Amino acid sequence: MIRREVRPDGLTLLFEDVPGVRSAAIGVWLKLGSRHEPPRLSGICHFIEHLVFKGTETRTAQQISLLADRIGGNLDAFTSKEMTCFYARCLDEHLPVATDLVADIVRAPRFDAEELERERGVILEEIRMVNDAPEDRVYDLLAESIWPGHALGRPIQGTEQTVSSISRDAVLRWFRRAYVPPNLVVAVAGRIGAANRRRIRRAFDGLRGGGEARRRGAPRFRPALVTEHRREIDQVHLMLGLPALPAGDPERYAQHLLNVILGGSLSSRLFRRIREERGLVYSVSSSVQGYDGAGLLTVYAGTSPGKVREVVAITLEEMHDLAARGPTREEWEVARDHLKGNYMLALESTSNRMNRLAREQIVLGRQLAPEEILAELDRATPERVHALARRLFTRRRVALAAVGRTRGLRLRERDLEL
Repeated sequence: MIRREVRPDGLTLLFEDVPGVRSAAIGVWLKLGSRHEPPRLSGICHFIEHLVFKGTETRTAQQISLLADRIGGNLDAFTSKEMTCFYARCLDEHLPVATDLVADIVRAPRFDAEELERERGVILEEIRMVNDAPEDRVYDLLAESIWPGHALGRPIQGTEQTVSSISRDAVLRWFRRAYVPPNLVVAVAGRIGAANRRRIRRAFDGLRGGGEARRRGAPRFRPALVTEHRREIDQVHLMLGLPALPAGDPERYAQHLLNVILGGSLSSRLFRRIREERGLVYSVSSSVQGYDGAGLLTVYAGTSPGKVREVVAITLEEMHDLAARGPTREEWEVARDHLKGNYMLALESTSNRMNRLAREQIVLGRQLAPEEILAELDRATPERVHALARRLFTRRRVALAAVGRTRGLRLRERDLEL
C-alpha cells in the first residue's frame, strides 16, 4: 500500500510498506539538477551533493561514514540532469538511524571551508577521470553538440573552470534557495511500520519555506558531427543521437519497446547484426532518456577506426527498416516480455521501489500500480511501435560524436541521413 502526504509547506512524503522483506530504503529527492544551474555555477548541484557528506552541525564526516557502515547498509547520493537524490538502504531495524542520518545531511550540512576546498579537489579529479574515459566523454561531447548553449548540454559535474570558481557563499545561497519543502520529495519503501512513519515525519518538521523550482525552457536539437582525436586510444567510441520523447509522454511505453528491439537487449537488431553476425564490436547498445520537454535516443558502440563507417551504416539501416516496416510480431513479444520481466524483478528491491515512488511523483505527479504498467505495455502494440519508429526515424539527420582514433574516418553529414 502506498501512502502519499503533501504537507502545507509543500513537502511530499511517500511511504510504501512491502510485506515479507527485512530491508527498507529511504531517499530524499531534490527536484533540481544540472539543468537548473546558471552557466557560471555549472556543477553546483553535484558539488553540494558531495559536500553534505563532509559534516553537519552535529556530525563530522568520519562519524557519518562510521554510522553508515555500522548499520550494515549503504548511504550514497547522485546528481542527474533534473534531480538530486540522497538515500540509504538498510535492515528494517536500522531504519530509525538511517532516517536520522539522511535527514541530518540534507537539513544541516556545515559546509566547512576547509572541507569544501578538499572536496573541490576531489571533484576536479572526478572531472578529469570522466574526460579520460572515452565511453563517458563521448556522451558529454554529444550533449554539448546537440544542445549548444542549453543547460542540458552541459556536463552534470561542471567543468574545471566553473568548479574552481564556485565560492562557499555561492554554495550557501544555492542550498538555502534550493533545499526548501516544495522542491523536496521523501520516499520510503520496505518494512516501515507506523512508528517509523511517525519518526520520518518528525525528522523533516520545521523545514524553511520557499518557492518551487522553476521550469527551464526545452532545448532545440541540432544535428551535429563532432570528433575528438585521442591518439592513445586504440578504438573509436561512437555515440549516435536523435530526438526522442520527453519524460511522461503517453507513448513512452512504445518507445521503451522500440529501444529494446533496436539495441536495448541481447536479442536486439543492433547486437545481433553488428556484434554476433559481423563481429565489428564488443559492445553496442541503445538507450533512451526523457527530460522535461525533451528526449534523446542514443546508440553507443566501440570499434576499430576501419569499422566505424560499417557500424554507422548498419545502425541507420535498422532504424530505416523499423520506420519502413516496423517490428515483427515475435520481436515485439520478446521486447514486451523482457520489459515486463525486468520491471517485476525490480520490484523485489526496496531501493528500486523507493526510486520508482519518487520518480513517478516528480515526473507524473502520481504513482502507477504494477498492473497499470503491465497493461500499458500490452497496449503498446506493434502498430504503435511502428508508428513511433516512423515518427522518430524518418526524414532527419542523426547526430554523431566520436572519441578516439578519429583521423581519417571520412564521415560526412550525408552519411547520417535517415
